Amino acid sequence: MAALALAAVLLSSAPPTWAGEQFSLTPAEPQPSATELRPGLAVKYAYGSVEWLEAAETWRGHASPGKPLEGFVYGDTNGVDNALTSGSNTEVIAFIEGYLHFKAGVHELEFQSNDGLRVTLAGMDVYKHDGKHACKSLGAIQIKAPKTAWYAVRALYFQKKGTACLDLSMRKPGGEWDWTAPEMYGHVPQ
Repeated sequence: MAALALAAVLLSSAPPTWAGEQFSLTPAEPQPSATELRPGLAVKYAYGSVEWLEAAETWRGHASPGKPLEGFVYGDTNGVDNALTSGSNTEVIAFIEGYLHFKAGVHELEFQSNDGLRVTLAGMDVYKHDGKHACKSLGAIQIKAPKTAWYAVRALYFQKKGTACLDLSMRKPGGEWDWTAPEMYGHVPQ
């Protein structure tokens, strides 16, 4: 039994099978209008002790709306600051939805999280980093945006205790990494 538990831990912390894969995205249809779109990403929070994304997902029905996120722009905290916009620095579960605005072309994306993170872009699972861990990435992914447009994003994030982060850096292939700007993120209030 202990060997099975160890194997599950090792498999869950292994690099994602999609590392280095290119995902061809489909723009959101319909595109959100400028009059309905608001800055940042919508978020709903639940609070509970989880160590895996599967357990975090079970809290979805207990989540309440929170202050929108500026985006995936939250650097590593000092253990005292709140996780994201939650109002807590322990046991935070965030259900995130909205849009990312990409220019046409190929982009490399590198997500960093502390702790678990699963990201879906344009309906495709593109990144998963499960379990408790320091603020780090499992590596870059590549996306292809066929046109300059808004693309749907959904994410599940959890933070166990202490420090927290949720960041996204981006570059053209072979270019310089840069953090994403808040202007790239939008949501339609529900």
